[in-house]
Amino acid sequence: MGGKNLKFVLLSTFLFSLGFFSGLILSIRYRPQNNINTIPLLEYEPIMDKLSFNIVFRNNLKVILLLSFGGVLTFGGLTLLNSIFNGMDLGTLFYEALISNDVKTFFLLIFPHGIFEIPGLIIAGSAGFKIPYELLKFALGKKKEMITEEDAKEFFKLVGVSIALILIAAIIESKITLKLAACIR
Repeated sequence: MGGKNLKFVLLSTFLFSLGFFSGLILSIRYRPQNNINTIPLLEYEPIMDKLSFNIVFRNNLKVILLLSFGGVLTFGGLTLLNSIFNGMDLGTLFYEALISNDVKTFFLLIFPHGIFEIPGLIIAGSAGFKIPYELLKFALGKKKEMITEEDAKEFFKLVGVSIALILIAAIIESKITLKLAACIR
């Protein structure tokens, strides 16, 4: 990916992390810890039983495409919001694990595929910021061409890497994580 995209990766990582901590804090703030309606992670059985590679990959592909191309269409707005919201989902789920005393299960169910999926989301977010940044540089007179061939190649390289990562994550999630969840139950 090169050093040219580091600022976009850092921005995307920051926004995802901001979302994670926002999800955690909002969950703490607005959901009492002594809530007797808490559902432990492993009791999401109806959802887990319906997950297949196709469903997981298709859902994550939609997110990747929205993060990547949504930034182009909305000058980074959709990328910004989706980066934060994806982090919030994980933060909220982590809070559920905390109050259910199920943190070990959380990590066992997130880690195998999350080591590919989360970087895939972050890289897709960085792609979503790349083109708006280049357009802004052009508008400010800091470059002569709106989008160069190199800019387009870098963008599609980021998108391709993120799709490859979520493909690997979907295989792991559908084949390993779900079996791991069944063993933990």
